[in-house]
Amino acid sequence: MSLTKVAPRSRAKAKEGYHHGDLETALLVHAKKLISQNGVENLSLRQVAAKVGVSPSAAYHHFPDKDALLRAAAKSAFEDMAEFQVASQQNFKGTSALAARKRFRALGISYVGFAQTNPHLFRLSFGPYCGGDEMARGESRPWQLLVASLDQLMAAGEIHPKIRPHAEVLVWSAIHGAATLILDELLPEAALESILDAIEISLKSSGKVGNK
Repeated sequence: MSLTKVAPRSRAKAKEGYHHGDLETALLVHAKKLISQNGVENLSLRQVAAKVGVSPSAAYHHFPDKDALLRAAAKSAFEDMAEFQVASQQNFKGTSALAARKRFRALGISYVGFAQTNPHLFRLSFGPYCGGDEMARGESRPWQLLVASLDQLMAAGEIHPKIRPHAEVLVWSAIHGAATLILDELLPEAALESILDAIEISLKSSGKVGNK
């Protein structure tokens, strides 16, 4: 479906042409475009409706207010991140330990890459409009991709059994911290490789501290 802006005289006809669900998708697509360009603070539901070529009342039918639109956009941006990550792993096939490690590193590098390519959407995804409860329940696709990658590393003998129950939190915290610091220019991008090295070493550790 084309999302080209419709001339005013054709607006009523355009609204009639939307099928159930199409307008909601169009509003989300344009909302994310505007957020990418101008940030969350400058977005309005009326502005998005105008970009799509429909009346504000038509937009309010799908999103009763700006907050509802931003929550949907944050969830959709998470899906965009997942697609970005999946694409980064496509060249590393197989069940070997080396292939599992390369997919794992690609997952981390693409996480940071998505943040750099889409800084406003990245911040939206982890701001007040994000689905934190969805992540806590392990329902977000980026989280599921991480779980799958860690399972593959475990099967290849690349994670110590004592570390595996804590691996998701360890990895996500480290990579998200790196992405945020790099995005804020508080950490050089080149440091990411060292962080990934440190994560891999930590995953293979027995988890013992000192001689206790």
